[in-house]
Amino acid sequence: MFEVGAKYQFRMIEGGDEVSFWGTVETYEHPLIKLEDTPAKKTEMINTEGGFSIAIVDNPEGRPTIGAIINVISPNFISAVRQPA
Repeated sequence: MFEVGAKYQFRMIEGGDEVSFWGTVETYEHPLIKLEDTPAKKTEMINTEGGFSIAIVDNPEGRPTIGAIINVISPNFISAVRQPA
């Protein structure tokens, strides 16, 4: 049902609210999905001739976000839609 390495948009109930987030499947063994860890990021302001730009870059000093483990048969799981290639 889920392809390892594919990116999906997940919709779930967390704390009584519906949330939506993106994740890449690292492993899938029904009914559990493990999402890939996300490296730490930071923003940098870049001064250009036309003004300022904001760039999101890797932060080697930051802590990565550990990938979620999702139970697809949980009543809190709403849906997952694969990102088009």
